[in-house]
Amino acid sequence: MSKKSMEIGMSCGLVFLMIALMIVVQMAAPEPLRPAGFVLAVLAFILLMGGAGFKLMNIE
Repeated sequence: MSKKSMEIGMSCGLVFLMIALMIVVQMAAPEPLRPAGFVLAVLAFILLMGGAGFKLMNIE
């Protein structure tokens, strides 16, 4: 599998994960806590995407 294919696959997977987290927050979190849940979902996405980027840098 090429590095480009891995990058596209990881990016798509992480976007779907972020969408799923946002749906879970919308359905499960009480109204006053939803904004914090959305912030945490986006923060998790940013951290995971950064980690994936660093991992891809080490792959030849």
